[in-house]
Parts: sequence; C-alpha cells; structure tokens
Amino acid sequence: MAQTYHRQVALDTETTGMDIEAGNRLISIGCVEIVGRSITKRTFYKLIDPEREVEEGAAKVHGYTWDKLKGKPYFIDIVDDFLAFIKGSQLIIHNAAFDVAYLNMELARLGKGPITDYCEGVLDTLPLAKSLRPGQRVSLDALCSAYGINNTDRTLHGALIDAKLLAQVYLAMTRGQESLDISSVDMKSLPPMPDVSKLRVVKASAEEEALHLKTLQAIDKESKGNLVWKTEADTEQSAS
Repeated sequence: MAQTYHRQVALDTETTGMDIEAGNRLISIGCVEIVGRSITKRTFYKLIDPEREVEEGAAKVHGYTWDKLKGKPYFIDIVDDFLAFIKGSQLIIHNAAFDVAYLNMELARLGKGPITDYCEGVLDTLPLAKSLRPGQRVSLDALCSAYGINNTDRTLHGALIDAKLLAQVYLAMTRGQESLDISSVDMKSLPPMPDVSKLRVVKASAEEEALHLKTLQAIDKESKGNLVWKTEADTEQSAS
C-alpha cells in the first residue's frame, strides 16, 4: 500500500532561465501547506536576488528582471526558513525534476544536502496527470480547465499562485484515493467539481442491452453464479 502523508506542501519555483548548466539561478519559491487533504492558510513565498541577469525568455514568462530583484534577499538569507517550512512534509511538484534540480543546486552552493534530506519525499504530479489523462494536455493551465479550477488570476507564471493552483489540482486528481472517513475533512477547502448540468446522457439501445445481458450471463456461468454486480432484473431476464 502506498504511503499516505498527513502534511504535504505544494511547491513551485521560478528561475532566471531553463538551462541549469548555463548557470541559471532561482528567483522565487512558493509553497502552500496541505494538512489532512485540506489546504491551510499557511504559505511560504520569497523573491530572491539571483546575482545574475534574467534571460529574456524567462522574464517574459514570470515578469521579473534582475533590476526588479536587486535588493531582495539572497538564497542564503531565506534557506533556513524555507527548510523549516517543508520539514516533515511530502513535496507536491509539477514536473519535479526541474524544480528539484534548481533547489539541489542552490543547496549545494551552500554546502547543504539535497532537498530530500529535509522533507519526507517528493511526488511529481506530471506523470500522475499523464496516467489519468493519457494523450491530453497536462500543463497546469490545462489541468485547471479540466478540473474546473479558476486560474484567471494567473496572467503570468508566479511561484506562489502556481503552488496554490497546484494544490487544488493535486487534490482534484487524487479525490477518492483518501480514507473513506471524511469527518475530519474541511469540504470547503476542496476544489469545485466540474459543472455537469449540461452533460448529455446517451441511453443504451435495446440491441446493446441484449448484448450486455448476454455478456453477463456468460460471466455468471463461468463464475458459477457468483456474478457480483448481477441485479434482480438481470436474474429475471436470465430465467425467462
């Protein structure tokens, strides 16, 4: 059985560029706490002076240039508070390889161990989304749309807003996998269900119902009468 975590932290980062080998650095970290599958009001968010220029392409994504970040704390100034916030939690990250690589790089520059030394593990929601939605788009925006999560405030990428959206997306994707005991869950904190009022219901034809009954009868015969989803109507039709 997969391990369950009482405390989780949805995490996102922004950087000066995509290529870590080119010397790019973190410019922000955003974290949102999830306790018992409820999003709490506890967050962690810091802008960071990267001590280098921000690549033009990255600046267009998140809106930050080095000039805007000068005077912000360095990573060394915020690292202890960050590690204290994630302590004892499972990290929830979309495309975790990217964020973890940058976090590990920044930690290594300070002589510290990898991020997994300071948390209880990392869950990557990207492969989870791909397994749930094969062949479909699995960007954060696409997942917000699929699960009815309002992302209209996300005009640019931002570590905190993306972490908040990711927390909601994660809970929506994994709804139903938790314990059946929901007495301790704050239902107001769960993401909204998609609007199903306009769904079109297509009923089976008589031919399809007959084929369904024939299939059930074959399974019932093979299982020697132990068909678990057999209804009274199926039994009556089978006897007639």
